[in-house]
Amino acid sequence: MPKKKVIVKEPSKIFFDAIHQIVSEKGFKRTEVIEVIEAGLIAAYRKKYKTTDNTRVRIDKDNEEVYILAEREVVNNVVLHGMQIDLNDARKINPDAQIGDVVEVKEYPQDYGRIAAQTAMQVISQRLRAIEQTNIRDEYSGRVGELMNGYILRKRGDTVYVDLGKVEAIMPVKHQIPGEKYRVEDKIKVLLYSIENESKGQGTKVLVSRSDKKFVQKLFEMEVPEIYEKIVEVKNIARDAGRRTKIVVHSDRSDVDPVGACVGLKGVRIQSIIRELGNERIDIIEYSEDPKEMITNALSPASPVFVRVDLAERKAVAVVGDNEERSLAIGKDGSNVKLASYITGFRIEVIMRSDYDGETNPEIRKQFDSLFTASSDAEEEEEGTPLSDLPGLAPRIKKLLYEGGIKYIEDLVSMGEDDLIGLEGIGRSTAKKIMDIISENVEFEEEEDAKDKKDSEE
Repeated sequence: MPKKKVIVKEPSKIFFDAIHQIVSEKGFKRTEVIEVIEAGLIAAYRKKYKTTDNTRVRIDKDNEEVYILAEREVVNNVVLHGMQIDLNDARKINPDAQIGDVVEVKEYPQDYGRIAAQTAMQVISQRLRAIEQTNIRDEYSGRVGELMNGYILRKRGDTVYVDLGKVEAIMPVKHQIPGEKYRVEDKIKVLLYSIENESKGQGTKVLVSRSDKKFVQKLFEMEVPEIYEKIVEVKNIARDAGRRTKIVVHSDRSDVDPVGACVGLKGVRIQSIIRELGNERIDIIEYSEDPKEMITNALSPASPVFVRVDLAERKAVAVVGDNEERSLAIGKDGSNVKLASYITGFRIEVIMRSDYDGETNPEIRKQFDSLFTASSDAEEEEEGTPLSDLPGLAPRIKKLLYEGGIKYIEDLVSMGEDDLIGLEGIGRSTAKKIMDIISENVEFEEEEDAKDKKDSEE
């Protein structure tokens, strides 16, 4: 039976193959890798001879050879092996060598022995790792806050490790969406959260997140062109990861509905984001400079009957119709009202209309009126009733009216349909809708009673 032929690569060939592999896999520059390996070979030489004087590394790419050239003095009796050479050995290199001459000795790293080789590998590994960490910082530090695609490498305890292509990132439990399942080799979308230097020179740590509120913002930028192009501005975001997110949006353009832009035709945009978040609830809220209107919007999906605010103390009370509406406003474990408080900057208390009217607890009404005395006085000084008190008036329409100089209901009721059409952004159908809302919600009894009383006195 013929013997099986075994091909053994020359050590130098292995060396050049290793350089090529490191360059291709890690993305290092070839010159960087060669410099590091030269340093490792010099370290091995020093380990064997306790000196590196008059030595240099030669890497012959054409002949695929790696060796060290060391200058040594020719002597009869060698005392310093790294700096001297026996006459007989010298004449094997140069037949004309004489005592006192200097000859160049070629040495190969594979001849240095196990301990010297280990020293070389340690130096090479450390320096390559340093280059890798520098490259990671240079490439990724400017990308913090970006949305990135990767896949899950492994899980160790509660920590998930994500391959981003050129770096292995870490997603700690606090940056994961609660209840979300992470399986090895699954594709995953993450936010590049931070680049941190580990303690004791252990290198660079890349952190990614799916629970941070900016992750949601980046998803909206990806799905909603108007946000990416800054036609719609994201004013604020509050998030209870895995449960609910509230995102406040605004547009300076009267022809753009910021909420509608985020929802998309038939909800296609918002549904894509909800799926990415594992069916997390998302409330899209239109920004308003009016604190009452802003708080009303922020408590979605609840619809408060009215809101009272204390601007000085940054407190607010939202009055809702019944217990079911109160549960909606507060949310599970108080999450809805907490998020609403965060995005509005007001500490919000939710109470039912019956409590406000004092039907079940007269003390609540007394405390309520005392708390908001200052706010009530300020409201009495207003020139009229704010538009936010008119039910059924959409935020977009209110915005158009404000821009047209209409701030109070009293101003609005004095206008006709043709007057409304004269305002920028309001067409005939919108004007008719406004007139219908006024007709349904504004009563003139007090004014008529006052007129009747005046006539009787006369």
